[in-house]
Amino acid sequence: MGELTCQAKTRLAYLKFYKEIRDVSLVCRVFKISRQTFYKWQKRFNPQNLSSLENQSRAPKERRQGKLSFKEELKLKEFRERYIRQGKIKLSIMYEREFGEKFSSWQFQKVIKKYQLYYDKARIEKIRTKKKKNLLFKKVRINEVNPKDYILKEKPFFFCLDLIVLYLPWGKRYILTAIDHFNKLGFARAYKSKSSLSAFDFLLRLNILVEGKIAAILSDNGSEFSKYFEEALKKLNIIHLYTRVRTPEDNPRDERFNRTVKEEFMEVNEFFEEYLAYDDLTLANRELTEWLIFYNFKRPHQALYYQTPIWYINNQQVSTMSPSYTPSGMNFFSFIRKKIRATPGMMN
Repeated sequence: MGELTCQAKTRLAYLKFYKEIRDVSLVCRVFKISRQTFYKWQKRFNPQNLSSLENQSRAPKERRQGKLSFKEELKLKEFRERYIRQGKIKLSIMYEREFGEKFSSWQFQKVIKKYQLYYDKARIEKIRTKKKKNLLFKKVRINEVNPKDYILKEKPFFFCLDLIVLYLPWGKRYILTAIDHFNKLGFARAYKSKSSLSAFDFLLRLNILVEGKIAAILSDNGSEFSKYFEEALKKLNIIHLYTRVRTPEDNPRDERFNRTVKEEFMEVNEFFEEYLAYDDLTLANRELTEWLIFYNFKRPHQALYYQTPIWYINNQQVSTMSPSYTPSGMNFFSFIRKKIRATPGMMN
């Protein structure tokens, strides 16, 4: 008895109790077991071997053999990728016929599950498209180049773009922002979505604002800066540079401009957030436009020796852009003032 476990001793106890009273129902009530459990251990009980009341191993008597080596796994993986639409049984048969080596359907299934080799048409097409795109087009990262190299006499602007996401009680609103890398000319506009169509509209407005004198654009890798936005860049002959993935420090100028927009405009203006609740964002953009005129024409900028962006462009030989760059005069900035106020049109 000393060698038995507590469970085996309990089973032996209710079998002895039954031998004395001969009432299965009473035994089950006293020991709180089912009749099925009682009959199971009564059948298994051997008076000559009390260990028959111990728990027995539930492991299968026969186990599948043939653990695959890493080299064999790679063989099956490659074969599965060749015949991605075939089932595991067919793969097993085809492999044996082709190579004369037998692998079970179970082994193929283990490889398929481990490497997730399931056929997904949308996923396959996406991978193929991405591979083709990567072969044809390689993104140029800002850390690999010098922005000064992209500035031309006829195109003196290098804009850095970013997106502010606003989480409001009635939903999300988005503000696309842009600031020139060298002279800090700023522009921003509110949208209801962050689609590439919104970024496309923003780019057209920005391009009109500076009379098509944008040499290059810097942005992150967001989906809003693709598709229609990319098509517009190609048509306007503007170079697109990218920040590194999850590296906001590659775009410090626009990140700082975003902070200025939040602190000096959004936190002060009493109407802007209310106007963002409307389906038509014309009023919200009108408020934003008035502040942009103040930012570009009146607000001193520390990086420009406490001059305004417009004054700085108009009065400085900006050697950081190009040694031969000469400002085009006040007519151009009168044009900017008119254009930056022209909020209607395109899309809200």
